[in-house]
Amino acid sequence: MGFALLFSAASCKKDNSDPGFKADFTFDYLEGNYVQFTNTSEGDYYWMIWNFGNGVSDTTTDKKKSYQIYYPEAGDFDAKLQLINNTGSNQSTTKSVSIEATDLILSFTATVDPENPNYVTLVNTTTGEIDSFLWEYRNIEVPNEMVHEAYFPQAGNYVVELQAIKNNVQYSTSNTVNITQDDPNANPNLIWSEEFEYTGSPDPAKWNMETGGGGWGNNELQYYTNDQSNAMAENGVLTITAREESFGGRDYTSARMTTQNKFDFKYGRIEARIKLPYGQGLWPAFWMLGRNINSVSWPACGEIDIMEMIGGTGNDKKCHATLHWENANGDHGSYGESYTLPSGILADDFHVFAVEWNNQEIKAYIDDVKYYTINLTESQFDEFRQNFFIIMNVAVGGNWPGSPDGSTTFPQTMQVDWVRVYQE
Repeated sequence: MGFALLFSAASCKKDNSDPGFKADFTFDYLEGNYVQFTNTSEGDYYWMIWNFGNGVSDTTTDKKKSYQIYYPEAGDFDAKLQLINNTGSNQSTTKSVSIEATDLILSFTATVDPENPNYVTLVNTTTGEIDSFLWEYRNIEVPNEMVHEAYFPQAGNYVVELQAIKNNVQYSTSNTVNITQDDPNANPNLIWSEEFEYTGSPDPAKWNMETGGGGWGNNELQYYTNDQSNAMAENGVLTITAREESFGGRDYTSARMTTQNKFDFKYGRIEARIKLPYGQGLWPAFWMLGRNINSVSWPACGEIDIMEMIGGTGNDKKCHATLHWENANGDHGSYGESYTLPSGILADDFHVFAVEWNNQEIKAYIDDVKYYTINLTESQFDEFRQNFFIIMNVAVGGNWPGSPDGSTTFPQTMQVDWVRVYQE
């Protein structure tokens, strides 16, 4: 934050041809395509911005810090050092680093099995030494398998990436794999899906855009709109965007979309591949309500929360699955569990959130990890023996997450790759 403010101040200053410091550095070639860089700048300056010309950079105030930088490929690279003082004046120098031999070539082959065209054999053909590597495809990560059989159940083009680490620096390369058919042996019972393979507002044949700012029963702070700035499909992904802006007497806008009266179902598996927002006061959700809500109201209609996240420090890595119903005493009943990522937060990448539902139980998953089960055999759970429709939304504020605070940044997005429903 301080660095950004420094540049803001600098943009208003006149050029200073003699700022009182001079940028300079030396470099020495070491064995194995390594180059040693040493700061030899003179004068009174504060920030140093290094860019070594190979994708590696660093910003520091440590004038004595030196670097051993690895250059995996032969070629000429422009290494640059920029200095900035406390008033925003800056000076820089650039020197060419010549690497004679290629030491690391990251590569792999991807061969589709002609007899089983939903399987692809990945072979790491990298030359040179690396510390570790992993394959990434379909939101799956597979570490350190030189030969790996990847499975793609549906037709389409898929990006396979090989990521390699050497001396704590990541290098990557990717190939596109074309799968020509759906796997006939995969789950064949897809009854409804939304792949968002179009550009524009959510498909009105599938989705209702609910609008308004009345708090939605939870004292939420946003106004839901049907504007493309809040919900738009593009490049195969739906993006729901929560914005900090005044609209309809509210300080935030977002989107809430449902399949009510357009699609509902009873029993099966519903799943969606979603990348979540983050931050205090954010409340993204992928959930369902009973089709009869207009006649019996809530909670007698039943509610299945496939995924909810309550943003904020310590919570951005946790998702929740919950059921709500009217219990035998006519009161609100609920039961929920949560799952916490072992590292990172849910905004770092896409995850598949799913529920499997029959007349005996409901189970919830994240990336095929089951973390929630509830037994439905008691009569009080009759709500869950009827059809439900789908809802996706990003709320801002409300009774559960509380309001955004100074740590919350906007806009925030929930990206949805697809939604699919299967039945046997």
